[in-house]
Amino acid sequence: MATLCYITTCKGRLEHLKQTLPRVVDQPDVSCVVVDYACPENAADWVATNFPQVTVIRVTGEAGFNAARARNLGARAAKAPWLAFFDADIRWAPEFARKVIPGLQADYFYRAQPVTPQNWGSLICQRRDFEAIDGYDEAFTGWGGEDDDLMMRLALLGRKSAGYSAELIDEIPHDEAARVRFHDIKDRALQHRINMLYMQAKLDLSRLLGGPLPLETRQQLNGEVKRIIRLAADTGQPAAIVEVGLPAQLIKPPPINGLIEHWHLNRKMVYSIDIAAHYIERT
Repeated sequence: MATLCYITTCKGRLEHLKQTLPRVVDQPDVSCVVVDYACPENAADWVATNFPQVTVIRVTGEAGFNAARARNLGARAAKAPWLAFFDADIRWAPEFARKVIPGLQADYFYRAQPVTPQNWGSLICQRRDFEAIDGYDEAFTGWGGEDDDLMMRLALLGRKSAGYSAELIDEIPHDEAARVRFHDIKDRALQHRINMLYMQAKLDLSRLLGGPLPLETRQQLNGEVKRIIRLAADTGQPAAIVEVGLPAQLIKPPPINGLIEHWHLNRKMVYSIDIAAHYIERT
């Protein structure tokens, strides 16, 4: 069994996959999983024809793209103790596996160093840690955010971030439109605000309630955050205010003079986030 399983997804990126997958399949101690997420170019057929040793997962009937769900499907098909999540536009150097695999250690997850916007979501982690936190959060919609959330939860699990040389990977250049082609929100800055507020609200809510939230609750929370922030942006508001209700708490103080009283304490969390982007000029 291979030590490391390379997991990538494809939705409208077959031309990228044709350049990246061949660089991985022959590397030592590596297995591969490709998730065709209703790819319009039928990436699964190309992979099955040219690389029969690669495990192919086919998802049909999805007009959009859910990166978290696609990666989770890939992880479930993996057999290796280490999982490597890379987008289809990230190329491995020929010596990637030979240099990276010997350095993998328990209780760590790995990113390219230095981290750049291009390699931001490229991640290697132990399968047991990935399963312990229930993988990527499939409530995320739109571009980005699910990788930040996964790394935050790995850190909360007690895992430390370590690195491998960024010179071992590089990105195939492409325009911004390719990143958001299958998402309804095309403004990446706006989507980033939605993702970050959702991630913080989810973390706060799970801490107050004493455990992870079920997927349906997370989907409802994400949907409400997205609705409010998008409405504020569409109507030209400088900021958005999101209120998250908490379950009412029943208060039952000790009896007084033989009388028993109780009441409900209603609670909510309130968040305010700027809508307009703020950039710091580089010098």
